[in-house]
Amino acid sequence: MPRRLPPLLLLLLSLAGCAFVTPRFPQNVQVDFARDDMRKLTTRTLELYYPARLRPSALRIAARLEDCVERLRSLPRKPGSQERVVVYLTGADFNNAYVNPDYSSIPQQMVLPAHMSLELFNLLGFGPSELGEVGCHESAHYVQLEQTHGVWWLVNTITGGLFQPNSLTESWFLEGLATYYEGRLGKSHGRPHSPLWRGFFEAGSQSLGGNFHPGYLSPEHRRMDPLGGNYLTGSYFIQWLVERYGEERLWKLVEVQGGTLIPPFALTLRFDNVYGRTLGSLFEEFTASLMRTQEQRVRPATQQVLAPNVGYFARLAASPDGALATVDAGRDQVTHLTVRESDGSVRFSHSLTQFLPGRRWIATFPTVMSGLSFTADGSFLFLVAADVDSLENYLSRVWQVDARTGEVVKTWEGIEGMGGSVTPDGQAYVFVQVEGDTANLHRLELATGARVPLTRFEGHSSLGPPSVAADGRIVFPQMTEQGWNLALLETDGTVRALTQDAHFNYSPRWVDANRIVFQREHEGRWQAHVLDVAGGEPVRITDAPHLVMDVAPAGNAEVVFLNRDRFDFSLDRAPITPVAPAEAVAQAPAPTPAPSKASAPYQGHTLDILTDEPYSPLERFFLPELRAPYFYALPDPDNGNRPVYYGGLALAGQDRLGFHQYALLAEADSRLRDVSTLSFSYATALTAPWYTGLSVARFVQAGQRDLQASLSTSRTFWTTPVSFNLLALRRDYYATATSPGLRTTLLGPEAAISYFAGESTSYGGTQRGVGLSLGAGVYPLAFDDARPFADLRAEATAFVPGLPLLLRDNLQLTAIARFLPNAPEGLLQVGGIQAGTALSIREGPKSPRDLPELLQPGTSFSEYLRGYEDYALSARSVLIAQARYRYRVIIDYGWTSFFWVLPSFFISQVELEAFGSWARTDLRDNHRAAGGALYLRTTFGQALPLSLFYQYARRFDDGLGDLHLVGVAL
Repeated sequence: MPRRLPPLLLLLLSLAGCAFVTPRFPQNVQVDFARDDMRKLTTRTLELYYPARLRPSALRIAARLEDCVERLRSLPRKPGSQERVVVYLTGADFNNAYVNPDYSSIPQQMVLPAHMSLELFNLLGFGPSELGEVGCHESAHYVQLEQTHGVWWLVNTITGGLFQPNSLTESWFLEGLATYYEGRLGKSHGRPHSPLWRGFFEAGSQSLGGNFHPGYLSPEHRRMDPLGGNYLTGSYFIQWLVERYGEERLWKLVEVQGGTLIPPFALTLRFDNVYGRTLGSLFEEFTASLMRTQEQRVRPATQQVLAPNVGYFARLAASPDGALATVDAGRDQVTHLTVRESDGSVRFSHSLTQFLPGRRWIATFPTVMSGLSFTADGSFLFLVAADVDSLENYLSRVWQVDARTGEVVKTWEGIEGMGGSVTPDGQAYVFVQVEGDTANLHRLELATGARVPLTRFEGHSSLGPPSVAADGRIVFPQMTEQGWNLALLETDGTVRALTQDAHFNYSPRWVDANRIVFQREHEGRWQAHVLDVAGGEPVRITDAPHLVMDVAPAGNAEVVFLNRDRFDFSLDRAPITPVAPAEAVAQAPAPTPAPSKASAPYQGHTLDILTDEPYSPLERFFLPELRAPYFYALPDPDNGNRPVYYGGLALAGQDRLGFHQYALLAEADSRLRDVSTLSFSYATALTAPWYTGLSVARFVQAGQRDLQASLSTSRTFWTTPVSFNLLALRRDYYATATSPGLRTTLLGPEAAISYFAGESTSYGGTQRGVGLSLGAGVYPLAFDDARPFADLRAEATAFVPGLPLLLRDNLQLTAIARFLPNAPEGLLQVGGIQAGTALSIREGPKSPRDLPELLQPGTSFSEYLRGYEDYALSARSVLIAQARYRYRVIIDYGWTSFFWVLPSFFISQVELEAFGSWARTDLRDNHRAAGGALYLRTTFGQALPLSLFYQYARRFDDGLGDLHLVGVAL
């Protein structure tokens, strides 16, 4: 059918870029696989690759994961793939999990860590060891992506797997669907059952009167940080679709999407096909239902505001002397450690960011902080901060902070887990240690660094940050079959349950020798409760509108806490007085959604293990992941009356752990008697953390032939990428009647390193930052008859806040030095490079630069110079200084589709810029420009960022006039 030819043609044209090698896993995961004894577990549903030392954890996680996959595959839907799910379990402290769609050289796969170490996952209804539940979220992605039908099923069958249409369903649907199901696959865990999740959405909904616009579905809407609009609003929208139209239509839409030819387009019309209403109409109906049912809740008179805004995310601790500490971040404020007096006045507020190389820590955002607690005398604040190590793993570090000055006095390294509580005497810190999928309490002796286990749980266990009483007893959250509950560790080592229900009991802290205050779900909301540990029932003491978090005693008569207010937190306090009768400890579980076929109660799952054997390093290596022959025709640019025929073969393969990868591409066209493209690449991760690759290629076109080869290796130290490369290029120009044959070559090693440290806000961008990048290349063989030369480059960047009182601006200062010692005259190009695609240029004289063919071996040496996008200068060296002032006008508004057929459209901001640039080439000539620019930052389909811009530049040298540039940039 003719209407299907254009996308198929685009597919064939794209195959030339589909045979590639790239790291299969993140660096820290790949290192774990390369250094561990890896095994492969095969069950009726899974192929699980795991480190041998994690076998007990792997079996437990696999049992829950297989149960979730089988529940999802049993839903009413068109049968999709029933192949085994490919899963990788890593012992790296990864704090992430994901599913890769089947895309060209990378097959569909799921990657899970053995545990999480951020307390944020506890707050979201999981736990450090609940990776089976995290796997249920990823299983929803995996099963959805399997729904591939029609033309794409045929294409994938032929090629080995090129593309899955459901991967281009918008992020809100992908993440909303997975989040919806993570709490409905037999257990009431995960975000749908988290009071924090509900509190964030409910507070935002009330502030808008339920009138969300579709932009709140976007991951870019900054009011939804840090949870993400695609996750948060998306999950509530999906839940509403199920309640209003039924579960079957969700999977009908997945089926229709899986069979569409051009999946990014006309998504709203596919909704109309399935639901009888367009996506925009459905979202309007969803918001209308929120507006009708919106409950207006206000602070009670007993709840007093100490600080009206402490950011969109924060962590809190209270000192016995009345001081209050928060680690907080706002949309217009960078992360700060703030200590307040008991009345809310600020004692100090310090930025936590360190900028220079050798810094003591990197990560500072509140989501990586846990276990904030003061010593009994209030002199020191302790906390645990998660950070990244040289392999990009997470590590946890205990901080000791002077509560009077904010100075970080001392740190203790090498903790794998999350925070807890300093002992009242200040001699030790009790924290949660996680190994595999087992969590236990450990005691860190601060004087010696010795660590002593306090509990000895075995197998699957999840704990939350503890609190230590003056007599040594420890109260802590523990994940049970009902969810989070509280337990007491006595001084003799025995553990006693304090709560045993489904009300998300969490974050306990001691009020006095017998009472604790903690967060407990009431009517779906976290409220502060008090419990006598000697016996009794929880007593609710707050009736906050939406969410109480990090509740802490302020003496024996009051509590302080973070209160969710609109899209931010306030710091509030309330008296320790009952606001309702005591609640029975063993209440029935909180109400859950009506069960469906997928959400029958979890009764345990027994793995039917088929094999469990050592990993074979060449497994599937000789079976290409991509095997794609292709053929197409295009008009001949020299003769429009005849076509040019192209045909080729793309092959790519690797073993299952990505230790060995290869890619081969061969293409011919009817204009040439020779193969026009022939390239081969090989890469290995056996050298991890270094990723090492070799590539060779031969390209033939009218008049010339290129031979290229490179040997490269790269890795990241902390957040600093380092790379080395050996480059070899040769270009042969064919002899003609008017031109003799010519050969030019380039051969030599190259190296580069790039460092950056900064702090930013979501509305203002980078506020302060320091960057340095260095690059060098030495070319002993250059241009055949030219002398050897070098290429040396250094760049320094600094970000500083902009104008006083403005919070959404910044000033970037950049200095670049580029020297090509011994290089041929004019080899370096300065300017003549556009930062985007020009739609319209009003320019001055044409650039006189004309590089001889002898100096064109297949690569270029160039530097961007703002204001000279249309004019290229020739040089051997250049010094560049540039300044750019930027102010952001935040919009954050979106639509479900762009003119009904195109994907969703989101406008994030308008940026106003003023800039100045100065370059001095060969230490002789000046080239100056100044001007301004206007950018409109947008995103299509929640995946494709697209900016429209206009730039004006006034040039003061080279006889150039004004430059007007209109264009688009990705």
